[in-house]
This record gives sequence, C-alpha cells and structure tokens, in this order.
Amino acid sequence: MKTRLLLLLLCFTGFFTSCRKEKETRVTDYVDPFIGTAGQGHCFPGAAVPFGGIQLSPDNPRSGWEWCSGYHYSDSIISSFSHSHLSGTGIGDLQDIRLLPVTRRPRPGEKAIDFITSGYAKYSHANETAEPGYYSVTFDNGIKTELSVTNRCGMHAYQYPSNAIHGLTLDLTTARNWDRTVMTSIKKINNRTIQGYRKSTGWAREHNVYFFMEFSQDVDVWAGVDTLQLLRNGQKIVSDKGYAWIDFGTVTNKILVKVSISSANCEGAAANLDQELPHWSFDKVRREAKQQWKRALSRIKVEGGTKEETRTFYTALYHAYLAPYLFSDAHGNYKGPDGEIHSVGKENQYTVFSLWDTFRASHPLFTITQKDRVNDMINSFIRHYEIHGLLPNWELMGNESHCMIGNHAIPVITEAYLKGIRGYDVEKAYEAMKETSLSKGHGLGLFREYNYIPCDLEKESVSKTLEFAYDDWCIAQMAKALGKENDYLFFMESSKNYKNLFDPSTGLMRGKLADGSWRTPFSPFSSTHRNDDYTEGNAWQYSWFVPHDIDGFISLHGGKEAFARKLDSLFTLPSVIEGSNASPDISGLIGQYAQGNEPSHHVTYLFNYTDKPYKTQYYIDKIRRELYTDRPDGLCGNEDCGQMSAWYVFSALGFYPVNPCDTKYQLGTPLFKKVIIKLGQDRRFVIKANRENDQYIYVKRVLLNGDPLDRTWITHDEIINGGELEFELTDSIIAD
Repeated sequence: MKTRLLLLLLCFTGFFTSCRKEKETRVTDYVDPFIGTAGQGHCFPGAAVPFGGIQLSPDNPRSGWEWCSGYHYSDSIISSFSHSHLSGTGIGDLQDIRLLPVTRRPRPGEKAIDFITSGYAKYSHANETAEPGYYSVTFDNGIKTELSVTNRCGMHAYQYPSNAIHGLTLDLTTARNWDRTVMTSIKKINNRTIQGYRKSTGWAREHNVYFFMEFSQDVDVWAGVDTLQLLRNGQKIVSDKGYAWIDFGTVTNKILVKVSISSANCEGAAANLDQELPHWSFDKVRREAKQQWKRALSRIKVEGGTKEETRTFYTALYHAYLAPYLFSDAHGNYKGPDGEIHSVGKENQYTVFSLWDTFRASHPLFTITQKDRVNDMINSFIRHYEIHGLLPNWELMGNESHCMIGNHAIPVITEAYLKGIRGYDVEKAYEAMKETSLSKGHGLGLFREYNYIPCDLEKESVSKTLEFAYDDWCIAQMAKALGKENDYLFFMESSKNYKNLFDPSTGLMRGKLADGSWRTPFSPFSSTHRNDDYTEGNAWQYSWFVPHDIDGFISLHGGKEAFARKLDSLFTLPSVIEGSNASPDISGLIGQYAQGNEPSHHVTYLFNYTDKPYKTQYYIDKIRRELYTDRPDGLCGNEDCGQMSAWYVFSALGFYPVNPCDTKYQLGTPLFKKVIIKLGQDRRFVIKANRENDQYIYVKRVLLNGDPLDRTWITHDEIINGGELEFELTDSIIAD
C-alpha cells in the first residue's frame, strides 16, 4: 500500500512539475514576430536572440520605405535569406550574405545575375511560421527553409523536393535601399567550407562583413562575377561583384548550413562557429534560442489581460530586446569608426545605437531588466569616444552615421550613473560627455554662441535647440553628482536655452533668426522632412520637449490651467499636416499628437503635471487600444530599434520615464490586473489593478507598499528595491 501511495505521489508530482514547466515556457508563445511587418512598422520576422549579432531573416526583392528591414508583409516573393537586418528603422541597409535554396543549376553561359534572380521564389503567408529565435517558410516550389541562430551564428535547414535539383545561391552583390556593394571575396576552403567577405557602403559608410560557412555534406562550388566557374579547394575569387552556386548533389534532400559573420576578419567568423555552433543539431539551436528568449521575457510576468493584449505586450518586449546588437566576435574583435580592428577581450561591444529614439524609453527599460547589458553598452560608447573623439550619435556597424540630432548617449550615461549602474570608467564617461557637448558640429557652436540655434544658419534649429538643452541638463546632473560645481552651473544655465524659442503669441516653439526675429511665415501644421525648423515633425509635435524643466515650461504658458488647455488642443485639432514633402514619420495621429514618432512619446504624461492626470489615463488607454494591435500592421509608426515598443511596455505596466534622468516614472493606468517584475535575488516589484473591464482606466487611488501615494510618480529606487504598487481604478473620471 505504501509503495502504491509513493508511486501515485511521484506520478502526481511529475504531472504538476510538467504542468508548471509548460506554463513557464508559454511566455514565448505570446510573441508574434510578424507584428510590425506591415504598415510602417519596418520590422523583420526572422530569427534572432536577445541583443544578438545575427538577424537571420527573409528579404523581398524590393527597395523603398516599406522595405527598410528587407521584408514587408504585403509582398509574396523571397529573394534571399540574409544575416543582418535593421529593426524598424526609417532607412534601409545591411541584408548581408544572401542565401537562397533553388531547384535548378546555371545553364552554360548564363549570366550570374540572371541565374540568381531566376531563383526568387513565391510563397504564401499560410506556409510561413515565426517564433522567437526561429523562422520557417515553404515556397510554392516545394522547398522548405528553417532558420535559427545563436549570438553570432545562423543555421539554415533546407528540405528540397525529392526529385528536384538541390542547390543554393550565394549573393554578395545585390544591395537594397541605401546600400551598395564595393568589394566581395569567395574562397573554397575544402569540400564542406567556404569563406569570404562583402564590403559595402551606404548608411554605414564603411561596412565590412566577413563570413565563414560550413555545409553538412560535400559540395561543389561554382562562383564568379559574370558567369560561374567551378572552384578548386583553396581557390578564391575577388571582385566588386560576387555570386556563387553551391551544388549539393542528390545524396539527400535535407541540407544544413552554418554561417557566422564578423566585422573584423574570417578568422573571427570561424571562431564564432567553433565557440557557439560546433554541432549540427538544428533542433538544439532552435531550442536554445527559444530558451534565451524565455529567460529574457519572463523577467516581466503579466496576468489578467486578453490574449490579444498579452500577445501585443510580449511582442513589444521582444522587439525592445532586439537592439542594440552584439558586434564583437568570439576573438573580441570588431571594426571601429576609424576603420581599424579593435579588441575588447572578453567584454562585449555593441552596435546599432538609435539613440535619438531609444534614450526615451528603451534604455530606461534596460536599467530595470537588463542592468548588466547597460554597462556593456556604456563601455561601447566610451570605446567609440576613444576612437572617434565624440560619443556616438547614431552608431551603425562601427560607423558614425550622424543621422539624427542631439547627443543622446549623454542621458543614457547620466541615467545609468544616477541609478547606480557604474560598471565603467565614470571619469572617462564624464570627459566624453563634456567633450561631445562642447564640440562645434551639428549646430552646437551656434547653440553656444546665440543660446539658441538660428534657423537661418542651421536646419532643424528648433528641435536641435530643445534636444541640446536637455542633454546639457543631463550633464549638469552628472557634474553635480561628481562634485564638479562649475560645470554644474554652466550646463544648468545652458539647459534653460529652450526658453529662447518659446513664442508667447502662439504658445509654441518657433524658429528664430540670428537677428532675434521670428521666422515668417509660420504655420504650426507645416512639415518639410528634415529641411525645416523641426525634426520629423511640426511645431505642434515638437513644442513639448522640455522634460527637464516642466514646471518652468508650464510657467511660460501662464500656469497649469493654461498649459492644460494648450495640451488639450494638441489632441483635438484636425489631423492635417501641411507641406508637399511632409515627414513620413508623422503617423499615428490623434489630432496633432503623433504616436508614430518619438518626440511625442512623453507628451500624454504631461497632464500629470497639471490638475488633470485623468487625461493622461484617458489618452494612454486610447493609444494602447487604437494604435497597437497584435496584427502585422499593429504598429502605427517605425519600430525604431525598440522605442515604439518600449513605450507600450512601460505604458502597459502603468508608468513611464518622462525624463529618464530624474529617475522618476510618471504614473499612467495599468493594462493588466497583475504584473510581476523579477529583479533578481528574490526581489519582485508587483503591480496590481482592479481592471474589472475595459472602462476601468481612471485612477481613484494608488498604494505603494500599502500606503497611499499622494503624488503622480514613483522613483526608480522604489521599483528596484521591490514591493507592491496597487492601483484602485474606476470607470469614472477622477478630477482634482
């Protein structure tokens, strides 16, 4: 009897353990990488791991705005599977080392480019699958492709129709959008290995990708420029164009390919395979990639939402963890902004820093859930400074693109330091911040001379003035913390320069000429993309960026009531954008508020600084419901390397970093009944809300660790120390 009871106990224990494990792994099931691949999201659906150096994803044979990531859901043809992609940017680049399985061989004398393009294959979304770390598609011609990745390596699994030719094209020449191939190399090492490189120019001015590729069986390699020729072992072809056809023969119709890339050299790419992918188990790679995502996504557990809301949330968290990308190879080497090879040893160098976007919410999210990576990222900034002389602006694959405005590595460093994340040379970091802010380029010299940037001397003058003023406030806080009193006073005074562009007659920030007069004519609805006084917006959208001195900003408007009225008008004006070349980034409009672009992201929370926080709650709920969905067109604007999704993550939790460097989070209204943020060492921050139905969005009362919270914000320390934040919600407006 005891034996039977023991067996039953073991069976039940095993059953419940199995159920618990199944429940723990379900977080990845809520991620849909196709969200954001339609509309203007510019996302890719392919395989990646959190912050990984490989983004192995399908490409369509198109260029243009919709195809910045290489893929758009509206398409039905795949031209390649390539190993580097940008997540949600407004400019297209990368798509390096293109492979495509094909079912025919080149004809004698056939031009290589004609052979490559003839392999482009039709497909249906019904035969396409994506999940964290995995992508699969079956072409109309019967070829099935599966893709998965490690941190630095990609693995392809191809299954061909049994009666078809089993081949693979390698395209090092084709370029999309801003990219252009400069030089290529293909070398056959032995019967199962090739290596080479692709050097290109584009958004990344000098972009070098070295690859090392292994096959699961012996192959013949035909390579060339105009036509293809059989390569002997050890033979290499170097040219400004490079194509190849890999012949698998007919031994088996199931082929595996392993690919690794490095910005330094082929030796680094080979080392990546030795270190991360010494085996040939595709299932193991897929399983471990999914496990990486499970660990990353499970740090935030949400309960009590609909399936659609949960899917939208975890896909947003997934997108927020795609960038920046790991850049150093297994040898610790990477190409720096000087074009030389640099080594970081056992540390990690990161790339793809879309800082104008991501300093607002992505990096603040990392300070809660990815603290170790924050140190690596800041060390990457410092190394960039040591080589380039300035902190990164928009760093892309070892290049400084100077794409956007501001110096927003500065708030990222300041925020980390003030939040106690200090695994880097603090004095060197401060030196880099100060040198960057006191440099002369991009209007900074004018900013120092006039205390604003004259619109007749520099484009995007209003936006640049506001962003530089904020950066200077951030340096001031760092200087104060380090006891640098003179610097603190200097940069604090400079941070007030935003006031010089406030026009009391319109209540908006406005272009001012060098003689001190306003630019005329003036329409706050007008936009000329990157060629007027505002960056990717108009006066209505950019006049609210004073996150460091909101009380002073409110005073300029004449007090809280007048400020609230002006803020109201932003959301109720007609959604009309004037101009023949208006910025395509102005999207997701509610009135003149544009959720589809980053300058607006903090604006809904500004009602908290008035006596009308219920309007923050109303608009947060409206944006979440109407402008974020779990469909392919579920993003109302460019994902922008995680920022669009990081806004949603914070706003679903119930708070948002209006000013990341004041270490406070403004309260909104939570989406879920319960959220558990795992902080490590058995610490948890729990958020609860009585979300009885969709109408329960207004905050009646907030309790922090059981005590009433008589303010509209919480601090970073209150979150990191663990505890409980409870929202008592109602369906009725709570007005003070």
